[in-house]
Amino acid sequence: YIVMKIVFGIFVLALIAFSCKDKLVTPTAQTIYKNVDVAQAKQLIASNPNLVLLDVRTPGETKEGMIDNAIEIDYKNSNFETEINKLDKTKSYLVYCRSGGRSVSACEKMSAAGFTDLTNMKGGYSAWK
Repeated sequence: YIVMKIVFGIFVLALIAFSCKDKLVTPTAQTIYKNVDVAQAKQLIASNPNLVLLDVRTPGETKEGMIDNAIEIDYKNSNFETEINKLDKTKSYLVYCRSGGRSVSACEKMSAAGFTDLTNMKGGYSAWK
């Protein structure tokens, strides 16, 4: 009887360990976007004519200049999430801001909204120009 209890206990512990295995091995933070520098971004733009350039700076910042053919959706605007949800989630996006901070946050929000092909340009428009 005692042997059966020990065997049953081992079985239960093994079952728990194996059922938690994926949770323990899988990292909690997944890479939800790629980071590229300006040179890599230029290569990406040249090699992918269907790439959507997304400028997430404020209108005041975009008046200083933008990358050709970029669309503007102000990350600081309260309607940012509504506006990104109007975009085609199956397309590839290169996201940039002024220096690279907001574009990271934008990529995180876009990933949470179901976008799967996101690239953040490190250094933002400041590095571009």
